[in-house]
Amino acid sequence: MAEDKSCTKWAPDLSMWRRPYAGKKETSLRGEKDILEMISMGEPLSSVLNRLCAAIDLQIGNVVSVILSADDREHDLLTITHNALQFGLHVFWSASIPLPNEDVLGSLEMYCCIPRTPTPSEIRLIERVSRLAAVAIQRRNEEEELKKFLRGRIDAWRKDALKLVYLN
Repeated sequence: MAEDKSCTKWAPDLSMWRRPYAGKKETSLRGEKDILEMISMGEPLSSVLNRLCAAIDLQIGNVVSVILSADDREHDLLTITHNALQFGLHVFWSASIPLPNEDVLGSLEMYCCIPRTPTPSEIRLIERVSRLAAVAIQRRNEEEELKKFLRGRIDAWRKDALKLVYLN
C-alpha cells in the first residue's frame, strides 16, 4: 500500500507586502504630495483648497468639507450652515485655521449626513488638512503683500523718473 505523504505546499510569506498599518485608518492625507506641489507652483488658492476638501472628503467618507478664508468666513459660513441644515446635513467638524501666532486665516467646516463626531485618526487628518490650508492661504497672502510692495516701488520709481525728465 502507498505511503501517506504530507501535502504541505510551499507558500511565500506575503506579510512584507502588507501595508504597515493595514486595517487601521490612514492618518496621512492621500494626495498630499500633489497638494504641496500645487502650493509650491503657485496654483490658485481656490484650486488648492478644493483639492484639500476633495481629498479629506474621499478619505473620511460621507462628509462634505468647505474651507473659507478669513475674508469670506462670517457671511459664507452662515449661508453654508443654513443650506447644509436644509439638506439634512449635520456639523461634523468646525474649527478655525490658525497661524502659530494665533491669527486666524480661515475656517474648515465639515458636514455629515448622520450626527457623529470624528474618530482620533480622522482628527489627525483634519489637523493635517488645516495645516496645509494654512500654508496655502499664508502663501497667497504673502504673494499679495509682495505684489503690493512691488507696485508701490514701481510707482515711486516712475515718479522719480518723471521728475528727472522734467529737470532735464
